[in-house]
Amino acid sequence: MSPGIKTSWNSGMDYGFSVIRNMMWIVGVWPLQQDDIVCTFRWCIIFIVESLTVISLLIEPFKNCGDTKDALDVFLIIETSFHAWINIVFARIYMKKIVINVSSAIDDWSSSSTEKQSYLIMTGYARIGRVITVSQLIIGLLAAVVYFTTIIVGNQQQVVTIDNNTVTLWNFVLPSTCLFRGISYSTYKALILMQILQSFLIYIAECASDCFFFAITMHLCGQLELLRICFVELVGKKTDGKNNYRSILGSWIRRHYKLIMLAKNIEDAFNLNILIRLLITTVVTAVSGMRIIVSVKHNDYTNVVKSMIFVQFFIVQSFLFTHAGETLQKQSESIVSAIYNTTWHELPPTIVKDLIFIMMRTRIPLQLTAGKFFYITRSTTTDILKAALTYISFLQVTMKE
Repeated sequence: MSPGIKTSWNSGMDYGFSVIRNMMWIVGVWPLQQDDIVCTFRWCIIFIVESLTVISLLIEPFKNCGDTKDALDVFLIIETSFHAWINIVFARIYMKKIVINVSSAIDDWSSSSTEKQSYLIMTGYARIGRVITVSQLIIGLLAAVVYFTTIIVGNQQQVVTIDNNTVTLWNFVLPSTCLFRGISYSTYKALILMQILQSFLIYIAECASDCFFFAITMHLCGQLELLRICFVELVGKKTDGKNNYRSILGSWIRRHYKLIMLAKNIEDAFNLNILIRLLITTVVTAVSGMRIIVSVKHNDYTNVVKSMIFVQFFIVQSFLFTHAGETLQKQSESIVSAIYNTTWHELPPTIVKDLIFIMMRTRIPLQLTAGKFFYITRSTTTDILKAALTYISFLQVTMKE
């Protein structure tokens, strides 16, 4: 177990967050190690590496060296690197907020270890997060293997003439052919190994952030479901009078307030990240859709398949955010229905008044936003597709003119 982990970390927490913890530990953003000097030093090194990677990728498109690479492929690599850089920066900025959520999750697993119903519900949500995490890792690994294979096995160099000079351009993992033109083969091999390491860090930073967001939000949804069950079982509880009812309600109200604060932490830490991801998804979907239309006209079915894979990948990525936001909203709204559907008329009048105030507050659902501009739900995915289709129509009209 990595240093900085609480002693109350148990098998349930390990089941839901062990893979994510290891990924975040690699890039130095695991929240429970915020004060660890070694972890901070590791983050600084990775921050420098990621920053240099982004800078070199941004320089490449501005150099005209006769290299012929697919513009969309280059754009996606730049976007992925930039987004990975954002992930490690935001994770460090909002680490104090997120550590509260992780500590709360550890406490939840510790307190529910002896309660079978709570354990089963929490395990169900943890299983969803674990499946998504493992799936992301496997898909990313397969994509990396295919991509690296095409780079290494394919043509490794090309000879072009620039200003009446013959220059050797090598084929790199990350677009840097123009930046490192004319180098020797031994230098090329060293740079390839370095770029493989850079790609690995980008891959880990991307997976760690998205999977952590999904897992911690799913855990919060599980706690809301447990709170809903508590309200459903309120009438069946044996109490000695309204004071005991109020004591029970008071503890649940405090619990609900804590869950609201945990949702706010997730919102503050990820809203800008979500906005950037959804904007990129819209742009990539629009450009890929337009390229599919053009490629079909020219019978270039290789680009058609490639573009469809791009669209599918980004739509699935956006689904992680929208599904988490939708589930959080539904679970918070379900508390109102749970209270209303109970036999509240059997309770003392003063307790009924308390329940009315609770319902008034819970009618405002917990929602996640994209940059504070709009709420993210499953319908957000269809909105992205509608916006992309609008852009495609506009591009078609522009090309015809």
